[in-house]
Formats: sequence, structure tokens, C-alpha cells
Amino acid sequence: MKKLVVLSGSLIAAFSLLGAGAMTQTQASAKTTVVAGSPSLSINKIYSSSTSVSGKASKGVKITVENSKKKQIASSTASKTTGKYTVKLPAKQKAGTKLYVYAKASNGHYFYRIMTVQATASSKTTTKKTTSTKKTTSSKTTSKTTSKSNTPSTPTGTWKSTSNKGWTMKFTFSQKTGLNEYTYQGKKSTHVLKNARYSVDAKTPSFWKISASAKGGAKATFYMRFSSKKQFVLVNSKNQVINTSVGKAPAGHYTFKLQ
Repeated sequence: MKKLVVLSGSLIAAFSLLGAGAMTQTQASAKTTVVAGSPSLSINKIYSSSTSVSGKASKGVKITVENSKKKQIASSTASKTTGKYTVKLPAKQKAGTKLYVYAKASNGHYFYRIMTVQATASSKTTTKKTTSTKKTTSSKTTSKTTSKSNTPSTPTGTWKSTSNKGWTMKFTFSQKTGLNEYTYQGKKSTHVLKNARYSVDAKTPSFWKISASAKGGAKATFYMRFSSKKQFVLVNSKNQVINTSVGKAPAGHYTFKLQ
């Protein structure tokens, strides 16, 4: 599958990752790759009872669904006015199945996400019967349990760090412009990384690996641990908080918040 990559700028400085420790890592739950100019793509949760895949993407792009063997099983087109789409699946998918959902633009750019089919939430029914000499009554109670993720589905947006010795950092993740990184010392700013291609590999829902590459082949890798949908800290590959340095900013523990 051909991918047209449009990047600009260069990687001025990579991350300095220090520290040690051990923590068990689980299998990646999602992986995405973003190139500057990629179409946008959001996908609603897919359950074992689902008969289609739906969501929203860039207007008019082609949406395809592939199985774990990278074989296309369904396709559709996002609305040219709203970007909404629905792709009918040929059959219901088993829980745990990996589906590759692609948004493909006419200029050759594409963006995809790996979605894991979730088990359909089941409801429990408890029946209670009360018997008396005059009449018998029965009551049924249905309860539903819902859970909300405490982490975002994508890093898209602008994240600003806390201050360290007068320095702050800002990361901007965008499907249109790629990854951009900035450092600030007072009013002075430096554009450390410009419009870089980046990939997101979710080791767990809250522990992500980010791989970035700029034009010319320079690369950098860093890890994020989310404490909420709007806050993360930089960690090492063992998911341990570490001292981090970007550009000329001093090494330290930085907490990033969504602006």
C-alpha cells in the first residue's frame, strides 16, 4: 500500500530519557500513524454484536475495514457534507478481534486505527417473588454497568508543560500538520520539531509510546503516561517517571496539560 509522506523541517534535538525500573507491559491495544496532511478519522466502539463500523472522518474520504490478515472486508465513503460514515460488516466479529479501519484521501494520504472488538455489555436480570395467602407478585430489576475511559483516544491537541527553572514545553499533535514541539524560556521560543510524522502505540490505555521522524530521517521516541484525559507525564519504556530534556530545556519532571 503506497503512502505519500509530506514533511518539513528537521529534528533539532531528540529526547534524553533517564531512569530505570521494571513494570509489566501488556499487549498494545491500539496503534496509529500520523503524517502531516493525513485525513482525520474517529471510530465508535465496535462490539461483538455490531453489524457495522461507524464514526466521522474528513469529508468525502474512502473508509475501508480490513481484518487481522490485512484483507479488506468492507468499505464505504464518508459524507461529503458531514464526514459521518457507516461501513456495513459482512458478519458480526468475535470479541478480541483486531480490525484495521482506514481513511484514504484522494491525494494518496491515509490514516488508520487498529480497533479491538469488545464483548457486548450484558445486562443482569434478578427476579424476586413474594408469596402470600392472598396474592403473588413478581418484580424484575435490570441493572447496567457502564465504564468511562480515563484516557483520551488520541493525543490530538496542544499540550503545555509545567515550568522547570523558567522553561516550559509545548507539544501539538495534529493530523493536518503532524507533531510540533516548542520550548519556551520566558518570552523566547524555539520550534524544536516541525511537522513530523508520528506514530502512537498504546501499550495500555494509559501508557503510550510515541515515535516521531522528521524529514531527513532523524528520529525520536518517547513515552507518555496519562493520569486523566487532559494530563500526562513523560516516562521511560518501563512506565517510570523520568527526567526529560527537549532542545535546550533543562532535564526534569514535566507534567503536560491539554490546553
